[in-house]
Amino acid sequence: MGLQPSPQQELEGFARSLRAPQLRRLGHHVAPAAPKQVYAVDSQQTKLIRRLVPHFEHRLFLSATPHNGYPESYTALLELIDDQRFARGVDPDREALKDTVVRRLKSTVTNADGTPRFRTRRTRELPVDYTPQEREIHRLLGAFAELRRRKLTPKARGGRRAADLVTLLLKKRLFSSPAAFLHTVRVYLSHLEDTGPARGRTAAAEVPEWLEEFADLVADLDDTGLVDAEDDALTRSTSLTPAEDGRELELLQEMERWALTHEAAPDSKAETFIRELKAICRTPDGKRWTDQRVVVFTGYRDTQEWLHDLLQQEELTDGGRVERLHGGLSAEERERIRLGFQADPAQPEGTVRILLATDAAGEGIDLQNHCHRLINYDIPFNPNKLEQRIGRIDRWGQQKDPEITHFIGSGWQQAQAGSYEADLEFLSRVAKKVARMEHDLGSVNAVLADAVQRRMTGDTAPVDIENARPRRIKGRRTGGEVAPEQNVTAQTKRLADQYEGTVSALGLTPANVKRVVDTALALDHQPPLLPATFRAEHFQPGDLFEVQPLSGSWERATRGLAHKLREGEQRPLTFSPAVAAQARDDVVLAHLKHPLVALSTRLLTAAVWNADSVGLSRVTAVVTDDPAVTTTLVSAYARYVLVGTDGTRLHEEVLYAGGWFGDTGRFRRWESVNEQGRALSRALTEGAEAAPHLRNELTDAWPRLRDPLYRSLEARATELGRQLESRLADRRAEEERRITATLDRFEATLRAKLKEEGDGDGEQLALLSTHELTGHERRQFEDDRRRWRERLDGLPAERERELAAIAARYREPRSHLFPAAVVFVVPAKEARR
Repeated sequence: MGLQPSPQQELEGFARSLRAPQLRRLGHHVAPAAPKQVYAVDSQQTKLIRRLVPHFEHRLFLSATPHNGYPESYTALLELIDDQRFARGVDPDREALKDTVVRRLKSTVTNADGTPRFRTRRTRELPVDYTPQEREIHRLLGAFAELRRRKLTPKARGGRRAADLVTLLLKKRLFSSPAAFLHTVRVYLSHLEDTGPARGRTAAAEVPEWLEEFADLVADLDDTGLVDAEDDALTRSTSLTPAEDGRELELLQEMERWALTHEAAPDSKAETFIRELKAICRTPDGKRWTDQRVVVFTGYRDTQEWLHDLLQQEELTDGGRVERLHGGLSAEERERIRLGFQADPAQPEGTVRILLATDAAGEGIDLQNHCHRLINYDIPFNPNKLEQRIGRIDRWGQQKDPEITHFIGSGWQQAQAGSYEADLEFLSRVAKKVARMEHDLGSVNAVLADAVQRRMTGDTAPVDIENARPRRIKGRRTGGEVAPEQNVTAQTKRLADQYEGTVSALGLTPANVKRVVDTALALDHQPPLLPATFRAEHFQPGDLFEVQPLSGSWERATRGLAHKLREGEQRPLTFSPAVAAQARDDVVLAHLKHPLVALSTRLLTAAVWNADSVGLSRVTAVVTDDPAVTTTLVSAYARYVLVGTDGTRLHEEVLYAGGWFGDTGRFRRWESVNEQGRALSRALTEGAEAAPHLRNELTDAWPRLRDPLYRSLEARATELGRQLESRLADRRAEEERRITATLDRFEATLRAKLKEEGDGDGEQLALLSTHELTGHERRQFEDDRRRWRERLDGLPAERERELAAIAARYREPRSHLFPAAVVFVVPAKEARR
């Protein structure tokens, strides 16, 4: 029996098999967490991505919160992106950051006229008059938490963390709904009953790894995974804490009875919530629905189902007015619900008015087309999740100021610290802070999350929410943020101009893209595109097209055209981005990567080099009235490729060359490349196909034109090659300068860091050991320091390898010329002879 590959070998083999660039949408989940650590320790996700990234040439991390205020976490993320510029725990070089990190704020992104592109958020608090019975459950939970805490000594770090986690999960669900609270209490009680008395159980001194990483784990989970993770954490926590005594069990059972009683009917918050929904979505007389929409977020599926049942009792779910979005749905069902919520409320498919969503809808979903109101039925204890929720409606395309609503207890101004109203007011301040955050939430997210956890587990010390900053740790530096770019409007305009210039230079106009599709369909004997009549009053002729039924591989290219909400209806196609933006989801944009366009370009590319097999003619003749064409012109197009010694494609373009022959019958090269290009472009877009007798005459002339025409192509290629020599030499010098400067700066930062941390082994560790440094943190620091030294020692050889690779790439570039097509352009005066 052969040796089986290890999991690591399988993982690395899988990575090597991939060829696409690596894209990590939420880069902040990759970075190590830090708020409870003196020295940030790599999470399992960090270790996984560190193993994967060497197998990918391109790495793109996207995050709204890249910096959590702890340098080790931020630099670990930077090192994953580029380990020739950054190292974990080493202050990043400013020039390296400029080349690697791009950060923009919504407030700095404007339209061409300078007006804001994004709307301004508004927050609302809905006051709730909680009954004495509803306040009582908070008191019972506080009493239970206090009894648990009294049994734990300061040295029992693992036991204290486990007890705090149980309190946190119970309170989190209590603030969500009675249904969610009942679930958690029952899970906890059920486990205690299953395990039986455990008189010998003592509090753990060390914090286990699963508990250290629990917050990072649940940050990525949807509602289904979250329930499983929290239930598992509840049961595992019992083994880290002393056995529950009789009074603690009585309190748990009393809380279970309370939840059972209050689950059966709406509590005060639910009643307030229902009144708010009716005020928004129903007319004052309550007889009709308005066109207003609301998305309601909760962290738990139990709460979502409970709210749906309450709305059903109020007859608000009739006629498909309420939808539920959660992690248990298939991708197709989630998309159907999203599209229905995004549809025009006046259309038959736009009947939904209220979307009950869990945090499974908190990332990557657009809900802003016809909705600017969001209600947080519960406030996540992780501010990142709150920001992700808000981002569903505070997005590009939102036409109104987003309105973010949450609940707060009435009379909170007089509430005692640690009371129900005081805890809710604390969460309210966090919610308002997050909603108003204009700059990087990442630098305060960990601080706010830690403050919430401490407050919810009984720590009533004052917290300055408005001025939250990463906590200071003696001997370690905290703070820092990713500086936003300035002059974003000017940058955007410059990039837009570059984009338009590229589109113009490459001829990527809507008309040309359509012509590619038309030609490909005709070549493959497929029916042509037809003008569409969809909402004709809103569009110009030629804006929209209907795709007729296609066969073979073409059929797959049209599957995305089906309207997902109107069975049997196919959406029209447009080649214009402006038209697509106007029609939103009702029209499909045929961009360059759309299956229909991609299949067309692949077919035409293959046809150019296999013209005989597909019936594509690579010769055309047109008649033009362009005054620049004084006599018959013949030109050829060719693909020019310049390849480096190592196979790298150094340059590629489509070139053309040709000359006159109509007046004398002898070929004369047209030297002006730009003038010839303009004449060819006008002839091919505006000219008429030559008559048969003209085509016959040109065919007869071809034998004496072929060789001089090819020589003109070669001459143009030689000219281009000479033009590229200096450009490639400059590019080589720039690459050598850039890699040398990059590695020199990196070497300087590594040397400075090692000097800062102390020249002797263990010197900085001695400083850190005066604090509560865990074994994980100590090992992490030792590993980082070892890697700094290894990187520093290896830089000279790495510099030599990089410079040698650049030199080899540019040493003997080889050019290749592939003729593709011939064009005859006949002036109208000669065509009439």
